[in-house]
Amino acid sequence: MFERTPGVGRAADRLQRPLIHWLHRGLGLSPAHVTWIAFGVSLAAAVVLAVGPLVSGLVVMAVAQILDGLDGGIARGFGLASEAGRRLDDRLDRASEVAIFLAFAYSGRVSVGLVVLALVAIALLTTVAARSKVDPGVKRFALYFGLWFPYSLIFTIIFLVNLAGYVVGMLVIDCRFQRVMDQLGGDLDTVASRAAALEPDAG
Repeated sequence: MFERTPGVGRAADRLQRPLIHWLHRGLGLSPAHVTWIAFGVSLAAAVVLAVGPLVSGLVVMAVAQILDGLDGGIARGFGLASEAGRRLDDRLDRASEVAIFLAFAYSGRVSVGLVVLALVAIALLTTVAARSKVDPGVKRFALYFGLWFPYSLIFTIIFLVNLAGYVVGMLVIDCRFQRVMDQLGGDLDTVASRAAALEPDAG
């Protein structure tokens, strides 16, 4: 949950350390176990949000998000962090968002069109976030503000913020690429021709 905001992750780990130690040492749960449990609770939250009271669904969703933060805490605290674990966490986070967002559409609190736009923007951001390190984090957390604001506005904001994050992320990646090209001494065609000249059968 906090892979791209390590400072926040470390602060959360300190607050949750007793629970992290109990889950791993007491119950023997690995980060992947907690990730899957969090996903299961997210699905339960989606069911409640689809057919039950809003507040109850948001409470269950909050429990899922707390659990979602504990998997990373276990991984960092016990040296179990891995690229496979990060990929699993990202994929189940996105699956959780799909289930929960569609639940809001099913309940009639927001249109299907806005939900689809928000999910598309999140998917686009996900494709570049690992490389750009840009992720505004406006996803499930924004849904709690539905207690005070209409969900049409909230999903519009989720769409716009994640789309903006994608655009900024692409610009960051492009700037980094251009710096690498400059360090190599030219544009892409020049660098490519130099690389080709280094091939054993060149010239």
